[in-house]
Amino acid sequence: MLTSRQLSVAYGDKSVLQDINLSLKPGEILGLIGPNGAGKTSLIRALSGVIRPSDGQVLINETDLTDMPEVQRARQIAVVPQASDLPPAFSVLQCVALGRTPHLNWLGRLSLSDEAKIQEALQAAQIEALADRLTGELSGGEKQRVLLSRALAQDCPILLLDEPTAHLDLHHQVGLLELLRRMVAERQLAVLIAMHDLNLASVYTDRLVLLVNGRIQAQGAPASVLTQETLQSAYQVPLQVQANPKHGSPWVVLDRN
Repeated sequence: MLTSRQLSVAYGDKSVLQDINLSLKPGEILGLIGPNGAGKTSLIRALSGVIRPSDGQVLINETDLTDMPEVQRARQIAVVPQASDLPPAFSVLQCVALGRTPHLNWLGRLSLSDEAKIQEALQAAQIEALADRLTGELSGGEKQRVLLSRALAQDCPILLLDEPTAHLDLHHQVGLLELLRRMVAERQLAVLIAMHDLNLASVYTDRLVLLVNGRIQAQGAPASVLTQETLQSAYQVPLQVQANPKHGSPWVVLDRN
C-alpha cells in the first residue's frame, strides 16, 4: 500500500535519509526503531508528504505521493505526531473533530456520518470522558491520546505514529498498542510506528526497520532484527538478547557486566 523507493531527504546541504526502501502493507504493524537522531521523524514526515524527498519516491498503490492533491493524501494517510501543543482553548471533542476535515462537504459542515466517526474515535482512544475538557487542562499522556483519536477520526487506511507511547505510563502504552493491534486486524490498517522501547516493539510489531544515521541497517521479523550484534552496533551499549520466557520473542536487556 505504502512504498518508498531509494528515498533520500536533505535539509539544505545536510543529508538526513539515504536510499530508504521499505513497504507497508494492509493488516500489519511495521515498527521503526533506532537511536535518537537516526532520522525516524524525518522518515515519517517524508512518507506522509510533509516534506519532499531530495531523491527517490513515496508511492501509495503505485501513485507518487507528490502527484496527489493534499486532500487526497489526507484521506489516505493519518499521522500521530510526537506530543505537541494542542489549541488550549479547544475542547477535546473539537480537536478530535478536526480529523474529519478532509472529508467535509463543500459547506464545511459535519454530517451525521462525520459525528459518528468522531464518537467512534473518542471511544477507541478511551477518552469519551474527556470530550468536554479543554486541551490546555490535559496531561501529556492525555494529549497523546487526543492526537491518536484525531488520527482515528480521519479514517484513513494508512496510519503513521511518531513515538505515540513516549508520554504514557506502562498501562496506557500497552493499552494503546493493544488498540492498534485490534484495529489493524479489524480494519486491515497499514500502521507504521516509531518506538524506543525495543521489548514492546518485539511483542507488538510484525516487522521492524532499524534506522541508523539515516540508513536502514536491518529490516525484517523482530527476531531477525533484534539481535545482540545488530543492536550493540546501532546503540553503542552492551546488551543481551534472550528469548522471552513466556512467548519466545526477543527480550533485550542491558548488560552491565
